[in-house]
Amino acid sequence: MNDAYIADFARSAFTRAHPRKPDVDAWSGQRGDVLLGQVIDALLDRTRVPGTAIEDLSVGCALPVKDQWSFGGRYPQWLSEVGVQCPSRQIDQQCGSGLAALRSTAREIQAGAIETGLAGGYENMSRVPMGPTLFQEGVLTVPEPLQQQEGIDLTVAMNMGLTAECLARESGLTREAMDAFAVRSHERAARAEQDGWFDGERLTLRNPAGALVGQDANIRPDTSAERLAELKPAFSEDGQVTAGNSSPLTSGAGAALLMSEASLSRHGLSPLARIVAIADCGVTPECMGAGAAVAAERALKLAGMSAGDIDAWEINEAFSAVPLYAMRSLDIDSERVNIFGGALALGHPLGATGIRLAGTLARTLQHRGGRYGCAAACIGGGQGIAVILERC
Repeated sequence: MNDAYIADFARSAFTRAHPRKPDVDAWSGQRGDVLLGQVIDALLDRTRVPGTAIEDLSVGCALPVKDQWSFGGRYPQWLSEVGVQCPSRQIDQQCGSGLAALRSTAREIQAGAIETGLAGGYENMSRVPMGPTLFQEGVLTVPEPLQQQEGIDLTVAMNMGLTAECLARESGLTREAMDAFAVRSHERAARAEQDGWFDGERLTLRNPAGALVGQDANIRPDTSAERLAELKPAFSEDGQVTAGNSSPLTSGAGAALLMSEASLSRHGLSPLARIVAIADCGVTPECMGAGAAVAAERALKLAGMSAGDIDAWEINEAFSAVPLYAMRSLDIDSERVNIFGGALALGHPLGATGIRLAGTLARTLQHRGGRYGCAAACIGGGQGIAVILERC
């Protein structure tokens, strides 16, 4: 099997989405596929790789409906400099869609079918809101036989906030612990922003109104435990999950350039990281947040490694409960997790998040000199996905 490498990675700024108040979202006027096209072109320009050299494009999107339907990934391709000869696909594995896109293109390289490919993802959660609205509109449906299925509580399984409540309750996570983790995420992201860390991955792009968008809009440097303690439960009257310990609605896009060793040499590029292993899993849908830990465990087993071998972790902060559960179940040192903050502060544009997790992880390994890193995400519907990277 050939080795697949992440040669480079870039993303848009992540903006605060609001379907009912589009004016607060700098990307509300921009289709997700158009935004991804901008990111791809900037990435190709930065690496000086011609679009005609791209042999494969995989696009992640958690809700590929309405204007996020991309004709099998063709729209982002046609909206970028990627040549028409390049095959494409659009992948929906919910919050794992970006990592699933990375896996798809990486496996093409590992199989020897291609040498140069792109994995991308996008979500505009102002233009295409979360599931409840789409179910009300009839855009998304649930088959009647499934509604009568025993053993699955759809009321919980299809409400991500309630699944977080389930995970917190079953694993004994307290409101104080989840709020404290959220404060830490904002503090770390704010410090990284001040230090210019995100400038190495975040692009400044122009929106349809002509404004330059280059700052992540969800980081709140003034977040405190006292402020978060004042928030009411968001999903259950007696619950512990609030808007403060949940990731915000977000719009954004990201792309990673993947190459074989021969392609890297041909284009004169030095890679960020080698892809060691990728694994996904299924878990109970009512506690889907456990999926990140289970997938990481599977990826470690594939690689013949243990959690102690990992120098840096990117565990998606869909809710505070997700990384807290993973840290506890895998016995992970918290100082190695989400070193520059996570989705609680940066935001969670569903289809793009996996690309950010892997790309940020690769950059973190380069920055801190660690050898191995693991990026993992839970997935709505009861799944998880994880990738292990080795610094080059």
